[in-house]
Amino acid sequence: MKKYLSVFAAMLLFILLVQCKKDEMTVPDRDVDLVIDKINALRQSGCNCGTTYMPPVPNLVSNKQLQDAALAHAKDMAQRNYFDHLSPEGSTPEERALNTGYTGDFRAENLAKGYSQADQVIAAWKNSVSHCLAMMDAKSKQAGVGMAQNYWVVTFGSPL
Repeated sequence: MKKYLSVFAAMLLFILLVQCKKDEMTVPDRDVDLVIDKINALRQSGCNCGTTYMPPVPNLVSNKQLQDAALAHAKDMAQRNYFDHLSPEGSTPEERALNTGYTGDFRAENLAKGYSQADQVIAAWKNSVSHCLAMMDAKSKQAGVGMAQNYWVVTFGSPL
């Protein structure tokens, strides 16, 4: 009987560990590629930004330098507890993109704070006319997303 209880306890522990590991691996709010995928879904279907209808536009392509700029800004805001397009020293989104080696044309930057999931961030940006227009800008061809704690940044650009 003791042997069966030990086997049962070991199996239960294994199931719990596997389930916890599974949950950890499938958390979508940490997957920054999901943000670009969701923006691309909007871009494919078109949407209303306030009262302005924005027709479908081509998908964005992920760009490493724009992602580096977005991630660095998200981490900086989280570490230093501020929320702004300008850093406390006054550096701009365009400067951050250039500092990562981005050689394209900087287009825009969207920020969000306080959201734990990508769906929430996209919904908030879609409900803000300026953020929605940035996501739907046909001149933007590339993007990079960064997230730290509950700070989200997407940086848009276009190759020259």
